[in-house]
Amino acid sequence: MSNYLAVFLAPRMLLGLVVVLGAAAVLTWWRRERYPGWRRVGFFGFCATAGVVVLATLWREPAQGSCPACLADWHLERLVTGSFVTDVALNIALFVPPVLLATLLWRNPVRATVAAAAGSLAIEIIQPLIEVGANDAVDLLANTIGAAIGAIGGALILTITDLAAGCRVGPARLVRLAAAALAAGAILAGYPAWVAGSKQTSAAAQLDAMFAGTTLADYQANRDTTWGAKLHHFTVTNGPLTAMGYRTDQVARERFTWTLYFTSRCVIAEWAPTSYTTVQQSGQDCTNDFHP
Repeated sequence: MSNYLAVFLAPRMLLGLVVVLGAAAVLTWWRRERYPGWRRVGFFGFCATAGVVVLATLWREPAQGSCPACLADWHLERLVTGSFVTDVALNIALFVPPVLLATLLWRNPVRATVAAAAGSLAIEIIQPLIEVGANDAVDLLANTIGAAIGAIGGALILTITDLAAGCRVGPARLVRLAAAALAAGAILAGYPAWVAGSKQTSAAAQLDAMFAGTTLADYQANRDTTWGAKLHHFTVTNGPLTAMGYRTDQVARERFTWTLYFTSRCVIAEWAPTSYTTVQQSGQDCTNDFHP
């Protein structure tokens, strides 16, 4: 996290922030009649946070040149091998405030989300053209998720304030809001679980095909020779993953764990004196210490 703070606190970024705040203030003054009261503050916040998005994505370092060929590489493999690390969290958080404020100002969460997603796509296209960052499908996905969170949050605030003000809120509006929240939650929880589960199921079938019918004696005789090459090939073709193992006189186990964003799935290959078993697990069973 300290590396990110160093980037955002660099003189270049601080100067850019001053410019963004000044531009937001000028735009707010220019549109002061259209946005009275709290809407004026909201409009200033929208302009400022939208400007911060541009700063963070296109201004954090000097342009290095141009790489049109890079537009063909969107790192799609990261969509199924990603992890919920700091850069993903920041990309999500970056788009929440401007879309939330846009929804409050213009009361159209769908358009706000679509506009933010289109803006994110434009940024991802511009980045390789000026060689500041790189186009990345995970960044586009994270930005769109952040936009959806901001839009749903804004729609929820609008609904609550309308109810508090005694305005009539139709059932259709409540149904749309609930459906959007449920859909977003299902995608956030379901997509990582589906991808990690698919990897787990495929890996378990591969291990069964390789080691069904073997025993602990076979493991002890072959693990450090021919099986070592097999398992190395398995980890390469099914990665990225973490692998851990141990062996005793009574059992040998090897655990292979996939962590996609906040979802963990694993497969344990277990050799007993008379049998081989593949066990599929999830959650902390895949991340706790693995020892006899």
